[in-house]
Amino acid sequence: MIRYAFKTSAWQPTETEWLRAAATISNTERERISQFMYRRDAKQSMVGRLLMRTCFARLANMAPESFSLLRDESGKPYLTVPPSPLASLSFNVSHAGDYAFLAASSSALVGADIMKVELRRNTTLKRFFGHMKRQFTEGEWRRIRYPTTDHDKLSNFYRHWCLKESYVKAIGTGIKFGLQRIEFDIGPLVEGVCRDTTVSIDGVLDQDWSFEEVLMDNHFVTTAAKCTNPWKTTEFMDSAIEVLSFKDLVVSETEYDDSFYFLNFNKKEENP
Repeated sequence: MIRYAFKTSAWQPTETEWLRAAATISNTERERISQFMYRRDAKQSMVGRLLMRTCFARLANMAPESFSLLRDESGKPYLTVPPSPLASLSFNVSHAGDYAFLAASSSALVGADIMKVELRRNTTLKRFFGHMKRQFTEGEWRRIRYPTTDHDKLSNFYRHWCLKESYVKAIGTGIKFGLQRIEFDIGPLVEGVCRDTTVSIDGVLDQDWSFEEVLMDNHFVTTAAKCTNPWKTTEFMDSAIEVLSFKDLVVSETEYDDSFYFLNFNKKEENP
């Protein structure tokens, strides 16, 4: 299991860094990133693509710009012609809050999700929970609302949300699967980590799935994994999340030959 995290909020790209990053990805990806209104969103999207290509390049010992990626009907990226070292690789990327996150494995079907524990602006906890009422089962709502403080209730909400997102992203359906069909029984967080959570689908416990939840810098980082070969949860324990900086990424040695691409990015506001 490979897992990378990158703190996008702390990255203020230099022109050289942004243009090297741009040279690493495809024309379609560059165009998509250029359309974002805010630097925050452009950085998260760029880093998500660089995390994938760093993973591929390290495993296949190939240049990061040599990989061709498309998206399926659910929006999940996939390699069009994976080289043999990546033939059985399952990978997933998520970004929210201050981070982008990737999980990948050749021995399990994986899904990844990350969420920052914060209440959206211009709302209350009661209104927010009311808006999300149909996304959880009655049992899950009891567990979400069980704590006495609003912060702990919100924390439980994002635990459950990350678990559901990681599961549906792993199976490739997105939330159209029907989130009330999925019910999680969350285990305790011990030093910010839980590996005891279980999932039931349509009321039946599915023991093929394993989950790891990590509370990192006020973000829940969740990995869902379903065994495809003989594989155990200990693979989680043997592969801690690696927090990368730009110098750790595998990017093009040359810069994208269009300085306007950086100027267009750099003139934008960081956040809404």
